[in-house]
Amino acid sequence: MSLRGAIRAARRRVDRHGKYISSMEIRTRYALVDPVLQALGWNLSDPSQVRIEHETTKQSNPHRVDYALFSMGQAVILVEAKPLHKEYLLVHAANRAEDRARVESAWGKFQCGEEIPNPPLISAIWRDLTAEHERQLKDYVEQLKLESGYAVLTNGADWRISDLAESGKYLTAINILFDAPSRYEKVLGVLRRGGSR
Repeated sequence: MSLRGAIRAARRRVDRHGKYISSMEIRTRYALVDPVLQALGWNLSDPSQVRIEHETTKQSNPHRVDYALFSMGQAVILVEAKPLHKEYLLVHAANRAEDRARVESAWGKFQCGEEIPNPPLISAIWRDLTAEHERQLKDYVEQLKLESGYAVLTNGADWRISDLAESGKYLTAINILFDAPSRYEKVLGVLRRGGSR
């Protein structure tokens, strides 16, 4: 399936089963994250490409990153997933209704770091992807001593991508529920199998 096709299917799943998907991280991963990774060329059933719950430390109670994507025996992308927050369902509904232009405008300003004109609506967008989750992902990168590739934090809708070669510098983000389809390949394309550093 193409990336656009996988994202269209994910949007339909959120429309039809959003409440169910948002109730647990594993449901978010299975319904939203896995199909996008597969559309990017990753075979989730092949441990030489993808290791699920990959240990980042060697201790009695090890830390685990949700996905470690491998190329030529080296981890090149780490993906940490969180559950899709139920408030996303309200944001997504607003996006499909007459508020679409207002949401897109606020989203554009949010991405550029500008003041957001409608904080109650837009604050729901990344509420569940917190600085604590970003630190958790950074810790995984440090524990595995990765110096190149990408680190990704996602809730299935938002995909935040950091470039490890740039000391984990935030690279870009996309929201597959209401970003323009023309951005899918541009933003998520860096995660395509064979396209990673």
